[in-house]
Amino acid sequence: MLAGDVPALTADGFAGSQLQCATRLLVPSAAVRLAARLVGRKLDRALVSGANPAASRLLAARAARLSSAGTRARIADGLERVALSADVPRSRVRILPARAAILANRSELLEIAGILRDDRPLYARGVAMLRGILTDGAGPAYTDRRGEGLAGQLQIARASLSG
Repeated sequence: MLAGDVPALTADGFAGSQLQCATRLLVPSAAVRLAARLVGRKLDRALVSGANPAASRLLAARAARLSSAGTRARIADGLERVALSADVPRSRVRILPARAAILANRSELLEIAGILRDDRPLYARGVAMLRGILTDGAGPAYTDRRGEGLAGQLQIARASLSG
């Protein structure tokens, strides 16, 4: 067999192999991506708890979505809004984060937003943690009176971004 006669290696040629499974995880179908969006919070909790994104198509799709530039930018925007919310007068219409907790952690919130905006790869677990910090109305960003609980969560999330 001549060098030009070597068949191309494709995932299709390895039915049931790890290569074929990896291809399905890396390029989830539209149906899998939609299903992952529908159960996003549940999948986020699983990722935060340490689930391996390669364990299922849904987890892989959710991890890919969380790690995307668009999602990272939206979460960075949210962290910056929260950091600036301590300067906004209180309102009876809107629920704002705990002012003391935000003031105590403002620089960390802004630094993490900068990390999310960077183009280096980040782990989905840390991104999911940050999303939870922003959206959990019963979490320390909204209930912590001194900022210690929020500081702890931000520290863990930041460490989880890089593995």
